[in-house]
Amino acid sequence: MTRLFSLNHIFLNQNLVTKDQVFRYLAQKAVELSLGEDDKLIFDAFQQRELQSSTGMQNGIAMPHAISADILQPGVIYISLSKSINDWVTFDDTKVNKVVALLAPKDEVKQHLETLSEFASSLIDDEKRQSLDKCKTASEVFNLLKLGGD
Repeated sequence: MTRLFSLNHIFLNQNLVTKDQVFRYLAQKAVELSLGEDDKLIFDAFQQRELQSSTGMQNGIAMPHAISADILQPGVIYISLSKSINDWVTFDDTKVNKVVALLAPKDEVKQHLETLSEFASSLIDDEKRQSLDKCKTASEVFNLLKLGGD
């Protein structure tokens, strides 16, 4: 899991107020982190996936994901937001304030789905989710979200 997710993949208290701003930010960070080459194409991949169905989950968490040939290596990016987003549909109608984004190359879809499932399962745990709300540093978030004891 640490290959996919590290401390420099965590961005706290970001001032993003729409879903599209989050997608644009994620795409830019993906390029900065060398996960992909073209932020516009990665942004489009997030948008295309969102058109299929909302990636807003529940309890303020969204799990957008992008699969694209423009993504060079798989990765997970975590963002906490300084204010909740109003335009992201969730299962429980809560406003999104935490984003766990997954990016995968087109040829690694199986790995992508396994990672998505692992993260979603871990965030179902009420205690873990409440602990995430209390995290103040990237290290705290990383230690809470890293999977498999890595």
